[in-house]
Amino acid sequence: MKLVIIGGGIAAVYFANSILAKDESCEIVMLSNENYPPYDRVYLCNLIDEKDNPDSISLELNSQVNLQLSQIIQSIDKKKKIVYTNSEFYNYDKLVIATGSTPVSFLDTSIKNVAVFRSISDCEKIKQYYHTNEIVIVGSGPIALELLETLNDIDYIKSITLLVRNKYLYSKYLSQNAVNIIQKILLKNKKLNISYEDEIDIENCLIEDNEIKLLKTKKLNIKNPFVIFGIGIEPNVKLFEKFINTDKGILVNEYMQSSDENIYAIGECAQVEKFDFIAGHVKECTTQSNVAISHILQNDIKKYDLEVTVDMLKTKGFELVEISSPAFSKKFEKIVIESVINNRIDEYFIKDDVLVKFLGLNSNMDTAYIEELVLNKKNVDINYLYENRELGKKGRLICACEHTYQQDLVDLVVSCQINSFAQLKDFSKTGRVCGRCKNDVVKVIESSQHLINNSIPKKTSEEVKRENEIAQARKRIDKFKRLHPKNKLDENNLEAALKMVDIAKNEVNSWISMVTADMKLHPAFQEVVEDGVKNLNKIPIIWLELSDCSGNSEAFIKSANPAIEDLIFDYISLDYHELLMTASGDFSETILEDIIKNNKNEYILIVEGAVPLAMDGKYLRIGPKGQTGLELLQNCAKDAALVLAVGSCAFDGGVVSAIPNPTGAVGVSQALNRDDIINLPGCPTNPVNIVGTLLSYMMFEELPLLDKFNRPLWAYEQRVHDNCERRGHYELGEFVEQWGDEGAKNGWCLFQMGCKGPFANVNCPTMKFNQGTSWPVQAGHGCMGCTEAKFFDKFANERVYVQEKEEKN
Repeated sequence: MKLVIIGGGIAAVYFANSILAKDESCEIVMLSNENYPPYDRVYLCNLIDEKDNPDSISLELNSQVNLQLSQIIQSIDKKKKIVYTNSEFYNYDKLVIATGSTPVSFLDTSIKNVAVFRSISDCEKIKQYYHTNEIVIVGSGPIALELLETLNDIDYIKSITLLVRNKYLYSKYLSQNAVNIIQKILLKNKKLNISYEDEIDIENCLIEDNEIKLLKTKKLNIKNPFVIFGIGIEPNVKLFEKFINTDKGILVNEYMQSSDENIYAIGECAQVEKFDFIAGHVKECTTQSNVAISHILQNDIKKYDLEVTVDMLKTKGFELVEISSPAFSKKFEKIVIESVINNRIDEYFIKDDVLVKFLGLNSNMDTAYIEELVLNKKNVDINYLYENRELGKKGRLICACEHTYQQDLVDLVVSCQINSFAQLKDFSKTGRVCGRCKNDVVKVIESSQHLINNSIPKKTSEEVKRENEIAQARKRIDKFKRLHPKNKLDENNLEAALKMVDIAKNEVNSWISMVTADMKLHPAFQEVVEDGVKNLNKIPIIWLELSDCSGNSEAFIKSANPAIEDLIFDYISLDYHELLMTASGDFSETILEDIIKNNKNEYILIVEGAVPLAMDGKYLRIGPKGQTGLELLQNCAKDAALVLAVGSCAFDGGVVSAIPNPTGAVGVSQALNRDDIINLPGCPTNPVNIVGTLLSYMMFEELPLLDKFNRPLWAYEQRVHDNCERRGHYELGEFVEQWGDEGAKNGWCLFQMGCKGPFANVNCPTMKFNQGTSWPVQAGHGCMGCTEAKFFDKFANERVYVQEKEEKN
C-alpha cells in the first residue's frame, strides 16, 4: 500500500511509525514544508536559550519513510490519486493530512520585528532580534507563558511586556488567587511588565521600511519593539479547501476519513464532524492516528471518541495541571482547596455532583484518580479530595500524561537499572507523550544512579509491562469490592459453599489456573483472576431470554453434581433473569426497571436467544406490558456497559433462524444494528467462556481481542480440529464409517460421519464441559460447528462438509 503523509509534526511521525509497526510492507512518503527533519515543538524554548540545537530535538522517524523536505502542496488529483508539490508529484493509495495548525497573529509576520512562536524558523527570527529590541509578548496562554519564562531568564534581555487582553493568566477558569500566585512568581524578575485588559491598536502603530517603529496599545506606547504573538492556533487547512470539505478544520468522520474515502486527516488540522471537535493535545492526535490506521488497514477497526484531556505547564516557579471532560461547559459549581503557605490551589469544577474539570496549581493530587473521576462520571467525595491534598509517599508529579510520580520513576530506574532517557523508552512512555516533562525525567534518572545495585538481577521490559497490567487489573477489581446493593453475598459465602460441597482448595486453584491459562494470561495473573472471581457478584447483571430453547441458561445454572463453575454462577449477581424470575411476575419487572434506571453504564446485559423481527417483532411478546423481544432488548441494551450475546441463537439467529425462518429471527447485533456486541456462540456456550469474558471486563475495563465475528480470540481462535484427541486417527486415515463399527469402538476420527471440527473455531477440546469432564467428540459425536455463522443450515447434519470456493478465499 502506498501512503502519502502531508505534514512533518508529531501526529505525522507517530502515524508513520505506528502503521509501519503494524504493516512494514507499507510504502510511505512524508511531505513536509519545513527545511528541517521532523522535530518536537515542545522543546522550541530550548533553541531560544541555546540549550538545544535542531538536531537534538528531532523526532525519531522510521528509516523506511521517504522524507521529502521543503515541499509546498500545489494540488491534489483525487481521481488519479496524485499529490503535486512545487517540485514533484507523488502517487498514493491513501493520503493522510497531518498539517497541524498555524499560529494566530494580528500583524503580518513578514514585518521584520514581528514573529510567532511555532517553528525552528520562528526561533531563529526571535534570536536575531531579541538582543536589541524591547520584547512584547501578546497572549497569556500556555504558549506565551512558556516563552516568557525562557526570555525572562536571558540576562541581556532588559525589558519584556506581556500584553493580556483580559484579566487572567493561562485560563479564564483559573481563580484570581491562582492568577495572583503565578503573577507574583513571574514578576520576581524586575524586567517584566504585565499590562492587563490591553491590546494592540493596529491602526495607529507606526510602521516604516517594513518595521514597527512605534507600537501603540490601549495603554502603552513602545518604541522599536519586537512583537511575538502567542495567542493561539488555528487548523492549517487553507491548502485543501478546494479538494475536500472543510469548516474550521478538515471535516472527518469517526474513522478520521474526509469527504474523499481515500483521504484521511489527523491531529490539529482535523475537525471530527460528529463532535465538532478539533484536537489540541498530543494524546488526542495519537489516538486519532490509531483510529485512522485501524481503518486503513481494516484491522481491529476503532471509532474516534472524545477523551478526557490532560495538560501540564511546567516552569521553574510553578506547575499547573489541567484535566477536563469533553462534556465541560460553563454551567458548573467550583470547589477550591487552597494552601497559602505552599502556594497550592486545587480547583474542582462540579456539575450535578460529577467532576467535569480540574485545575491544580502546584497540586499534589493523584492525576490518575482525578482523570478516572472525570472519565467515569462518579460522584465527587470532597472529604477524600481534602484528605489526600498533601504530598504523598510517591512525591511530586513528574508526568501528567502517564501519571508518573517521582518515586514511581525512581523505583523503575533502580529495579530495571536504567541509566539514560533513551533506555527508559523500553519500559515507560514517561516523558515521551507530550514531552513537557522530559527535562524533569532526565534529572530524576541522573539523580537515582547511585541507588542502582548491579548485583541484583534487573527486571525486563516484559516483566514491568506485566506488573503494570496486574496493577491495573487489581485497581479495577477494587472498584467492584463494594457490595452491590441487591446482592449481600461476600467472599466468605463462596468459601463456605465450596467447603459445603467438599471442593478442596487445590481443586479451586486448579480451576483458577485453567481459566487463567485459557484466557492466555501469564500465570502471574492467577491471584488477580481469583480475586476477580470472588467479586463477580458485585457487577449488576441482566439476563434476557428471547427466542431459544433455554439451553444456555440450563448450562449456566445447572445444579446436579455441583462443580466449581456451578457455584460461581450461583454466586454471580444475576439481578434479573427472565427464566428464573418467572414466578415473581410484576415484581421482577420492577426490579428490571430499577436496574436500568439506577445503574446506567454499570450493568452488564447478557442476551440468550434470537430476536424475531417479522410482523414488527410480534412473534415474541414478553412481560405484563406485552413488549416485543426487540423492544425489551433495545430498552435494556441502551444504557448497558457491556452486551454479551450468549449462544448461537443470540449470535446470528441460530436454530430459530434456520431456513425458511418464518419469524425473521436474527442475532442481537443485527437486531440492534450495533457492531460492539460481544458474541459467545455455542449450543450451548461453555459457561467458563462466559466467566472469562466477564473477568476480562472486570480486570481490564476493556474487551479482550476479538475476531471478525466479535468473538473473544482467547476462546474462539483455535480450530477444533487442531486440538482434537482424534486428530491422529485423521492423519492416519482411520475413520468411523458407520455408527457402532470397529472404528467407533476404537475412538477413530468422526470426519466421515459429518464432524465439522476442521471448520469450527472454539476451545471445546481444551476447555471441555462439566469441569473439563468431556465434550461431544470425546463422547462419540462429531462437532456440529455450533459456534460458526448459520451453523444449523450449514453444519448440523451427519454429512461430510465440502467447503465452497468463496469460503476458501
